[in-house]
Amino acid sequence: MLLCNISRVEKVCKMLKVQPLLSIIITCYNYEMYIGECIRSVLSQNYDNLEIIVVDDGSTDQSWQKIQEFGDKIVAVRTENRGQLKTSLTGLSLSHGDFVYFLDADDVLGEGALAHIEPYLRPGVSKIQFMLLPIDQTGKSIGNAFPALQPSDDSGPLIRSIRARGYYDTPPTSGNIYRRDVYEGLGEMTYERGIDGVSYLLAPFVGRVVSIDKTLGKYRIHNANQSSFSVLTSKRMKGYVDRFMGRLHHLDELVQARCATIDKLEVRNDYAYVMELKTMSLVVDGKRPSIGQISAYIRAVRREHTGKKRLALCLFAVALFVLPNAIAKQLAAIRIDPSRSRQMRSRLKQAFSV
Repeated sequence: MLLCNISRVEKVCKMLKVQPLLSIIITCYNYEMYIGECIRSVLSQNYDNLEIIVVDDGSTDQSWQKIQEFGDKIVAVRTENRGQLKTSLTGLSLSHGDFVYFLDADDVLGEGALAHIEPYLRPGVSKIQFMLLPIDQTGKSIGNAFPALQPSDDSGPLIRSIRARGYYDTPPTSGNIYRRDVYEGLGEMTYERGIDGVSYLLAPFVGRVVSIDKTLGKYRIHNANQSSFSVLTSKRMKGYVDRFMGRLHHLDELVQARCATIDKLEVRNDYAYVMELKTMSLVVDGKRPSIGQISAYIRAVRREHTGKKRLALCLFAVALFVLPNAIAKQLAAIRIDPSRSRQMRSRLKQAFSV
């Protein structure tokens, strides 16, 4: 499949061996405990052509004071509290890089990460993605690196996954570096909270997505960023569906505008992810899903998945139908926030050890 927007500048860069300018944008809101470590992890990188932009989103703790300690080593800006998307766009407007990396203030860039990534910063590459190690608030590892990426620079399978499932496996924000133009000209994103929701979907259509099967960063899990999963409601489920569908409709517009040689994206209403959320929404409201609802969910799973994942999701669908509502709710909570399964295993271990 031909990809659009592959720049001729790539040949020039190869001849001149120019090190691309990389903009690292750190957005912060009330992360005084972590912002210093985050910035230091960038300053310690072995990469010369680098700019570091830190935007404080009106923090009410000591985050801004911590940021100012780095002086002219970084570009630091403070705004009123406006949310992650607008804060990220402010950082983008201040940047000049050929490539842009949004690093969450509570995450950490791994030692030597940019030296490993540098060979892939080429104009024909629209995105570099790498694995992240989950850590707790103290920096201790609490799980295996994710997602399980296979080395690749082929966007074809990712495009096919988007057409079939509406997404492809990708790390959180701090595991992705984008060519600048992927973020430009996106237009209104009223459905969105973060900057990379539609960008990760667009990247395979406008260049090569490089997947690196190495852990090059750390993703911190703590009480503050788990709070979004703390209360499971049908309203929250609807919000997830609206963002998922909003991204796909937006993607369809962007692909048509930028990629004349690529077939139109057909956006459906029966993706397995959507059917799953709608089913869980009923469970959260204390209702038992109908046989028709469960059947539609299972059909979507069988259409989009194979092997162990297909079996696991089909069993999950059946469990939501047959189990008492209280248990079904717990399963839905674990599905939304997998860290809950660790808590449940811990409680069971304690119970059986008495």
